Amino acid sequence: MARITATTAERTTAVCAGIPAALLLGYSISIAAVALTQGIEGPQEVSSPTGVAVEVVTFALLGVGVAVVAIGRWSGRSWSSVPFVVIQLLALTVGVPMMTGAGAGVPVGAVVSATALAGLAALAVATAKRSGRTEAGAHREQTAQN
Repeated sequence: MARITATTAERTTAVCAGIPAALLLGYSISIAAVALTQGIEGPQEVSSPTGVAVEVVTFALLGVGVAVVAIGRWSGRSWSSVPFVVIQLLALTVGVPMMTGAGAGVPVGAVVSATALAGLAALAVATAKRSGRTEAGAHREQTAQN
């Protein structure tokens, strides 16, 4: 069996953050494309040009934010850990109801949920590997001083 290193685990978390980033950006593009090609439909609150623009910009900004976290995870930046956990928990709150529902959302919910769980597991491994390295380094340092 291959050994999982902290770097491998961090790269896994980056991929697990990159997937929702791509989905959010793709969703914002699809909203804009539908609005431009088929017109604006739906409830009055969101069927105005302003409502659609706000929706597109909101999903695009969320996608960019998640992409920044994915880049931080890929680079091994410690600041990206907490936002990563929040993103994965939000993904689970969306994915689990989709997965347990009916229709075309079930496979999407399963993928989103599995990705979130894999990301959280990979973060736990990366954190354990990093703390193990830190403890080993401190032990070597203390031994060298004695």
